[in-house]
Amino acid sequence: MEHLQVYKAPAPKIRLGRPHDGGYVFCDLSGSYDCFLSCGVSDDISFEQAFLSRYGAMPCFAFDGTVHGLPVNDPRICFLRKNVGAHETSDTTNLAMFLHSYNNVFLKMDIEGHEFRVLPTFSEEQMRKIKQLVLEVHTPGDIRLHPDYYRGLHDITDNFMINLFKKIKDTHTLVHVHPNNACQTHRLKGYFMPNVLECTFVRNDCVGARIPSTDPVPSQHDMRNIPSKPEMVLAGFPWN
Repeated sequence: MEHLQVYKAPAPKIRLGRPHDGGYVFCDLSGSYDCFLSCGVSDDISFEQAFLSRYGAMPCFAFDGTVHGLPVNDPRICFLRKNVGAHETSDTTNLAMFLHSYNNVFLKMDIEGHEFRVLPTFSEEQMRKIKQLVLEVHTPGDIRLHPDYYRGLHDITDNFMINLFKKIKDTHTLVHVHPNNACQTHRLKGYFMPNVLECTFVRNDCVGARIPSTDPVPSQHDMRNIPSKPEMVLAGFPWN
């Protein structure tokens, strides 16, 4: 569980995107980004539009093979009708060609469990291209609960997830978590674990010393994914 330890953010946190489900919390880091990769957009690009308005013009690519196009036209966003996965095919992308071309990428990834397919394929060099990563993690607890929804992911175990967090920690620091209150919970190695977590990671060279977070979870920046349901409160190790 030490690989799920949350640390103090190196810069103020902000939230962009529509209220409730669809917005994300991340660090307002100094410096710039040279590319924005958005994986999983469905019918909402409020976060992408707000991000580009705040941080200025940059190449922005949005990927989603489950929809025919963006919900509204925005010339700042190049849409590719592909899902994100382990391989580069006519229907999927592993993002390798995009990570090769840029060095300070903002990566948003909400791809319904397939983070467990693509992220393990990233080399350390590719990981270091990502300045900040906003990732929704659909844990094995949720995958086990909804096998028909998470087709093809039955082999993803708790240890697989922990190893992914360990891999990310080699290059990035977890600075924010928010449990998705639309989902249930399970026990992981004796700890209370939300089935779906919204996580923010910052590249280690932007962090400095790692200091364990004392921020409450949820924080003042978070919003309930489902407004009518209470937030989940996370307290104690590894959250704060």
